[in-house]
Amino acid sequence: MANTVKNLDHAEALRLKKEELRTKIEAVARVSTIPSMMKKIMEVAEDPGSAVADLEKLIERDQAIASRVVAVSNAVFYGFTRKINSISQAIMVLGFEMVKGLAVSTAVFNVKQPRLARELGALWAHSFECAMASVLLARHSGLVTKESAFLAGLLHDIGKPLMIQALGDKYLETFSSDANSPEKEEELFGGSHAESGAWFAERCKLPVDCVMAIRHHHAPSGYMKETTRNPALVRIAYLANVMATGRKEALESRECEETLRALSLCIVDYEKLTLEFLELKSAAPAFT
Repeated sequence: MANTVKNLDHAEALRLKKEELRTKIEAVARVSTIPSMMKKIMEVAEDPGSAVADLEKLIERDQAIASRVVAVSNAVFYGFTRKINSISQAIMVLGFEMVKGLAVSTAVFNVKQPRLARELGALWAHSFECAMASVLLARHSGLVTKESAFLAGLLHDIGKPLMIQALGDKYLETFSSDANSPEKEEELFGGSHAESGAWFAERCKLPVDCVMAIRHHHAPSGYMKETTRNPALVRIAYLANVMATGRKEALESRECEETLRALSLCIVDYEKLTLEFLELKSAAPAFT
C-alpha cells in the first residue's frame, strides 16, 4: 500500500512538472524572445493568397533568416548547377513550408545571450547535419519528400534551445552532462526536449508528421503505439539523428533494426549513405 501511494505521488509530481514545463515553453513562443518577424513570416507562409514577393519582402528585412534561406537553397544535395543568389529564387526552390521552418529555427537558435553562443552554435550545426542526413535517407527510401525530411531533421532538437530559454542554468547543467537523455530530462523537468519541441512545433502550426518526428525522434516505436499511420518521417528523423551523431552502438538496438527494415535499408546501405553524409558534412560550414 505504501509503495502504491509513493508511486502515485511520484506520478503526480511528474505530471505537475510537465504542466509547468509546457507552460514555460508556450510562454517562450508568446514573448519577445521569439522575434515578431518570425510570426509575420509564418502568417504569410500560411496564407494561401500569398505570393513569393510577399515572403521575400519580409525575409530581406532579417539578415539571419535571409542568409540561411539562400545558403540552404544552395546546399549541394539540391543539385543545382547555377548558384542561387536571390531570396525569391531561394523561396521558389525551397517552398513556403521549408522557409517557415528555417524562420522558426533561426529565431529560436539566435538567442541574444553571448554565454549561450557555443551551445546554441553546436546545436544548430548538429541540426543542419541531421537535416542533410534526413534528405539522403528520404531519397533512398522514396517514402517522403526531401523537403519534409529536411524540415524534420532541422527541427528535431528544437526543444533543446527552447528548454535552455525556459529553464536557464538548470537545463544547461543537464544538457552539458548528458546531451541525449530524454529520460533524465523527464525525471528532472517533467518532459523531454522531444516533447518540448513538439509542443512548440504544434503551436507554430507545422505539419503533423513533422511534429510527430520531433516528438519521437529518439524512439519511433512510441509513435507506433499511438497511431496506425506509416511513421516514415519519424523513422527517418530517428535514423538521421543516429547517423549525424555517429552513435554506432545504436545500430545494434532493436529500435534501429526495425527502422532499417521499415526503410528497406540493410546495414551495407546505411554505411554507404553514411559515407555520402560525411562528404556532405565536410561542406556544411558554408551553409551554417
